[in-house]
Amino acid sequence: MPKRARGKPDYLRPDELAAWQGILAAATRVLRALDDALRAQHGISVAEFDVLITLANAPDRRLRMSELARSVALSPAGLTHLVTRLERERLVAREIDARDRRGFHTVLTDAGEERLDASRPVHNRIIRELLLDRMAASDRRQLGAIWKRAEANAKKRERPSDRRSPPG
Repeated sequence: MPKRARGKPDYLRPDELAAWQGILAAATRVLRALDDALRAQHGISVAEFDVLITLANAPDRRLRMSELARSVALSPAGLTHLVTRLERERLVAREIDARDRRGFHTVLTDAGEERLDASRPVHNRIIRELLLDRMAASDRRQLGAIWKRAEANAKKRERPSDRRSPPG
């Protein structure tokens, strides 16, 4: 049987590859250091910190589980496991949604806010040392503007069904 002709793979252009590899390298380096430091000094992972800070910034320090999963880029199953760990430590609580009684809210507790506040200096120090202090303020502003524009463009491309808010 003759081999089928295959098209040439669609490689990233050099500028695209450099941008992508830069994002990955920086994110990997910073996230590993954050995770190591937060675990060692405060007993929480970077993913747990992300949940705590997301809840701290939410109205009434609470979000539906589905909203929280999207905000922290975890699968529903992954978030359930993580929230269970945080709940055991009394850093969050799950409460039945009073409006529809079918879903749950994850709520930041006072103990969770205390742990978050205690860990923020380590979090911020690592980010500054490994990333932000290595660039000029003008570069940070430009990078922030680039990410803001990229996020806005990504949201424009989402299907309307992707943007729907969950009930409640």
